[in-house]
Amino acid sequence: MTSLYVDRRGIELEVDGEALVFRENGLRTGTVPMAPLSRVFLRGDVRLQSSVLGKLGERGIGVIILSGRKAEPTMLLARPHNDAARRVAQYQLSGDPAFCLSFARGLVFDKVSAQRDYALTLQQIALDHRYELTLVLRTLDQILPRIMQMATIAALRGIEGAASAAHFKGMLQSQHLD
Repeated sequence: MTSLYVDRRGIELEVDGEALVFRENGLRTGTVPMAPLSRVFLRGDVRLQSSVLGKLGERGIGVIILSGRKAEPTMLLARPHNDAARRVAQYQLSGDPAFCLSFARGLVFDKVSAQRDYALTLQQIALDHRYELTLVLRTLDQILPRIMQMATIAALRGIEGAASAAHFKGMLQSQHLD
């Protein structure tokens, strides 16, 4: 998923084959291939013809227009392709307790792994707080292998809470809260 952000004043957008062409004061100033794009963000005084929107839509590229001082987004979405089928499949999976538990285990494992990595990085930087961070690492190292063994979402929430408590206690003691 690649996004293109166009915010230059007075720029004109055209399509030439499989590329977006940028013109400034009538002169061609650049091109971007459309193949890798999934979204185009337009902000400010950008001019284009409706045929450009049509070509972007044909290729499944959404257009987000950011207008006003607050850059409030207005979205022009491309044809949804398989979005409806994808949403139905997601809805069906959300009702499958085994899938939900497996998916949640993966999320919690990734979260606790990231907390562990952060504590390890801090341990190497904040040498005066190595002890506190070593305690955090020990706790997280004990929790990580247990995550995939949790039999219920409630048990998973409990172990996630224990990991977060250890993580934030260590961050507070080492004064490295972000």
